[in-house]
Amino acid sequence: MGSLRRVAAGRPAAGGGATPTGRRAGACSNSAALFATVAALGSVLLLLGGALNTPGALGQAYLPATMIDAMEAAMFLNKFMDAADVTGFYDKFLDPEFSGTVFAPVDLGFEALMQKSNATWDELTSPELNQTLSTIVGMHVIPGQRLFPLSQLRDGLALDTAADKLKVYIRRDVPGIVHVYAVPRPEDDPLNFATVLQYQEIRGGKAILYVVDKVLTPPPKDTKPAAEDAGPTFARRGKRGDSQRKA
Repeated sequence: MGSLRRVAAGRPAAGGGATPTGRRAGACSNSAALFATVAALGSVLLLLGGALNTPGALGQAYLPATMIDAMEAAMFLNKFMDAADVTGFYDKFLDPEFSGTVFAPVDLGFEALMQKSNATWDELTSPELNQTLSTIVGMHVIPGQRLFPLSQLRDGLALDTAADKLKVYIRRDVPGIVHVYAVPRPEDDPLNFATVLQYQEIRGGKAILYVVDKVLTPPPKDTKPAAEDAGPTFARRGKRGDSQRKA
């Protein structure tokens, strides 16, 4: 063992300072190479071990304590969090004991909703539209049901939402793609759906987060097919009084 350390350090092996020859020289050379390899492998394992201990290295290594923490980690959900704040859902999402599943629309989804409804963000979050916005946010919240993994979102599954008497419906007409519809039959409101954007759930406290691309809106009260591009009715204040506008 002493010879191996000396060879690795570039010193001659024991034996009167003579240079080893023949089989002894080959053995020393091989031992030196083996030692160098083991040392290099040890360094790599140390570096890899440090990397694996960082958040996000092994799947969701960082487990957010609340749903709000999960949304902030997911990013691009600022408008949904603002809408949750205005409608009272934010405090529920802050509770580490909150249990359920949330389909959170990205900011671009709200931009599309505002364009579709011809409303500004200030108007959408105004007190006059609080009930409408509360229903919209509630449609994306499934209280008490932790739906994971993604395979639990089965085709035809009906889910009770936090919005009064409203359900959402899972459709998987394309393998690997999950759609969330606001109506049981897609043909009744074919544009009122959102698509899950990731292939794995995000956990926040005791709840599950899925990021979706669009904002669901309350479906038509009748069962007839909705007119194309139909959207929710927003009561807006004009310059000369209140008016009703339908997107």
